[in-house]
Amino acid sequence: MTEPTTPRFVLPGKWGRINLATDESMHRSIRKVLDEATKRRDDLATTRAELRSRFQKAADAAREGGASDFYVAFNLTPKIPLPAWVSVFTPRIEATDFDALGLSELKSFLEVGTRGWAPEEGSVSTLDGDGRIQAVRHSWRRVREVSEGDAEATFEFVEADYWLAAANPNRLALLTFSTALAEYEEEMLGLFDAIVKTIRWPAPTTAEGAQ
Repeated sequence: MTEPTTPRFVLPGKWGRINLATDESMHRSIRKVLDEATKRRDDLATTRAELRSRFQKAADAAREGGASDFYVAFNLTPKIPLPAWVSVFTPRIEATDFDALGLSELKSFLEVGTRGWAPEEGSVSTLDGDGRIQAVRHSWRRVREVSEGDAEATFEFVEADYWLAAANPNRLALLTFSTALAEYEEEMLGLFDAIVKTIRWPAPTTAEGAQ
């Protein structure tokens, strides 16, 4: 079984990372993110409590789904807020199942074999990479009902799964992006694509054939 490594990527603007490794690390990093978002201002105590609840729910869902990391966006620049987040999944795969596959075959697997993970009405596209990592994007829109106390609201989100494959050794990963800026779907997918194109994914140093 291949021990997974985590893809490294560059996030534009300012983001907060929530470490999902343990309950303690998750609570500590949520507190750190809230300190950054509210600057510990007394007049933002209510906002801080609401954000804590939202971040906790989102982080719990990501962790239960098997995510290793969860990032929350603050802004692209200090004057441009960015309501977006990304979860990172690095599943272990059985080496015997993938050893015979080259990178092009892994790419085909991502294009076809992962379609069942996304809604049928979504779109699929392949990102041009540097030849060492293949990325296939499944994107779609989703409507969610959000309840906060007695208040209810309907929001439309753009969501995108980026399935990644790398070789030597063969390994897979998934980055899941979501944003409430559905009216800017094309621009947001362009931003997510740009983030994925910055990925560097080191092979496990103990694996045979690691580079």
